[in-house]
Amino acid sequence: MFENLLAQDQVLKALKSDLESERLPPAILFSGPPGSGKLTAALELARVLSCAGAPRAGASIAPWNCPCPSCSRHRSLVHPDLLLFGPRSFPEEIPTALEILGRAPGPASAYFFSRAARKLARRFDAVLYEGEEARLAKAAPSLRELEELLEAVAPEKAAPGALAPGAAEAAAKASLACAKLEGFVPDAPPVFLIRNVEFWARLAPMGHRKTVIIENADRMQEGSRNALLKILEEPPDSVRFVLLSSHRSAVMTTILSRSRTYQFALRDAAGTALVVERVFRSAEPAASIESFLAARRAFPPARARERAEAFLGAALAARSDRAAFAPPIEALARESEIAGGRTSALACLLEETKDFGQKDEALSSSFRSFLAALSSILSSLVREEGVDAAGLGLVERAAALIREASGDYETLNRSPGLIAESLLYALSDAGPPRAGGSS
Repeated sequence: MFENLLAQDQVLKALKSDLESERLPPAILFSGPPGSGKLTAALELARVLSCAGAPRAGASIAPWNCPCPSCSRHRSLVHPDLLLFGPRSFPEEIPTALEILGRAPGPASAYFFSRAARKLARRFDAVLYEGEEARLAKAAPSLRELEELLEAVAPEKAAPGALAPGAAEAAAKASLACAKLEGFVPDAPPVFLIRNVEFWARLAPMGHRKTVIIENADRMQEGSRNALLKILEEPPDSVRFVLLSSHRSAVMTTILSRSRTYQFALRDAAGTALVVERVFRSAEPAASIESFLAARRAFPPARARERAEAFLGAALAARSDRAAFAPPIEALARESEIAGGRTSALACLLEETKDFGQKDEALSSSFRSFLAALSSILSSLVREEGVDAAGLGLVERAAALIREASGDYETLNRSPGLIAESLLYALSDAGPPRAGGSS
């Protein structure tokens, strides 16, 4: 078991020991840096706990290739005793899997692609949205399309060195369907979802145990955290809760007190190279798994930051209070002014992102990447020497406008291109954010 968890020897040893001695508690926290294998370990743990080959897991029990029906369903991520939700850490895994499918066609790459896509699809399980089905209405067509396409990519239909006829085309379409679905994943699990998990958790499992996996558990809002805490106070014995977080300190203290932490380490260069070679079938040098995956985005972080700097600088250059800018803020404004100002910054941004995916679905996540880059730049400005109280106030107002823009996009379903244009001119305004939106 855990054969697919690479370069995490210490946490692997601890997990195996607790499983063999049956000391695994009802709630555990996998904590560690992004890309350290937390979700891989959580999904493998769910498989081991549910394995029909042994009532209790042990050192020689539940190997990765276990032929039991339970393990087979878990490997394909279709087991009914598994729930997976929370904001995704690596949406780039799906386009990366598509790349591998083209570079090394065969059952292994078809399996990797299908599994990557279902890591996303499982976040829309009907169980999670019981009584709130209307919230799935927009995602439903893409979900149906994705499942149909994954049938064509099924690993059992592939042969060594080749895919089934039409599988490559189906995978490309499935990747686009996934890009649409990414936009419907909540930024944080809503309260109703946690309450549905509680009801589901108290039903008898089909196998030996149920597993609930919550990715990025530190992002949960207060109401959802309290609802989860209620379950963890008296958890059913047939369920294990696995929380994943890259920021342990942000997890609710009372939840931490009811969870056992398994600390995942930052992989060194050799560990990273091993994962890149074995999992992603590449010899490309990478500083981390996170950077390896990020480089495969249609709108990678480096480009998002460049465009965000030009955008923010153009807005700052047009402000009436520019004469009072601190040197780091003035430098940003001056560089953008030289590059062509607001009209040029907006036009280049919309062209590069194909109107934030409106003209190319592969770029449908680019607006979120752009807003994240803007927020990151503001965070960097706060830490710059020479930024005075007035500069900090300016940064704070800009951050508020970006949050408003994000809210407009997530909840009002407004066009991202129009939101970006409104944001550009709102950031140019010397006054505070206007109530009711950034337009």
